[in-house]
Amino acid sequence: MSASFWEILGIWVAVFFTFSVLSFLWKDNPYFKFGQQFIVGVVVAHNILFAMKSVYDNAVIPIMTQGRWTLIIPIILGVLMYTRLHRDYAWASKYPTAVLVGTGTGVMITGILRGQIIDQAKMTVLDVFKSSNPVDIFNGVIILIGVLTSITFFIFTKEHKGPLGISAKIGRIFLMISLGANWSGETVWYLTQMTGRVMFLWHDWIKRAILGIG
Repeated sequence: MSASFWEILGIWVAVFFTFSVLSFLWKDNPYFKFGQQFIVGVVVAHNILFAMKSVYDNAVIPIMTQGRWTLIIPIILGVLMYTRLHRDYAWASKYPTAVLVGTGTGVMITGILRGQIIDQAKMTVLDVFKSSNPVDIFNGVIILIGVLTSITFFIFTKEHKGPLGISAKIGRIFLMISLGANWSGETVWYLTQMTGRVMFLWHDWIKRAILGIG
């Protein structure tokens, strides 16, 4: 089935911005800057419209239909955020920013302490003694050694000599392995994105938009 006019137009627009971003591989150029600024502008405009709709649905309607007048407070704080656009009134944006940062910190710190520190430290130790499977015990011991030695690598108040130096060197090896694995995972993810773009250029642009196949 042949593609419609709007589908073809959408493909050509996507191709235009795909090549504009990829042109940065050659060097920084006006074509790349235009594509970058256009995409950022579209994303910002979309987020602003989505935020306005969210305010209308979650604040304006409850105020008008349910009489929840306390929701005026977050609306005022949200409006004050836009005072940053005017130099003379930018100081007013500090108040909603302080409320947002303070509330977010208070809400997130409990989850971070529990999920990334307490539970992780507990499972690191329990994996060694809890399981009866030799493989799980071995893995738990390796993880425990990696955690302890990696922590000693970041001890900067004492010179890395003797047992501390040996532990720090072992911890550096574990850190290099961890960072290498994370970096390779990120690289694979970006290569996957690039593969998707190449497939789009071949199937949608060349075959459908240019050759009219598919």
